[in-house]
Amino acid sequence: MTIAERERADRTPRDVAAQVAAAYACDREGHEADAVVYYDRAWKLGGPADGRAGFLIGYGSTLKNVGRLAESEAVLRQAIAEGANADAARAFLALTLHQAGRSHEAVAGLLELLTEASPAGSGLERFRRALQEYAALLRGGPR
Repeated sequence: MTIAERERADRTPRDVAAQVAAAYACDREGHEADAVVYYDRAWKLGGPADGRAGFLIGYGSTLKNVGRLAESEAVLRQAIAEGANADAARAFLALTLHQAGRSHEAVAGLLELLTEASPAGSGLERFRRALQEYAALLRGGPR
């Protein structure tokens, strides 16, 4: 229940775990504007050590949903740099880039992710080189 998590977070503003729990609870119920308040508080406290990748992805996604696109991009790029769940962070980054009007970059990122993450036997290997070339083209490089 969101109310219990929010009350706990409001009573203990320096408790990162309480802030994260309230953010997640608000997110689950579709209250992104409320969630981002708790994400912001947790972020200012340094964010959680445990479950950090999930926190960064959730925070970045919620920032996107409330229109804070530059911050969303920065948080998601940090998640990618930190490595845990980097593929998921790359997918959410593509959504942020698309919403920011940078659809070429978003599609290029998704094509790169697809060609890197697809397993052998998926039917994609035959087209891998072509898709990589399209990704480079979308990024403004040579084909």
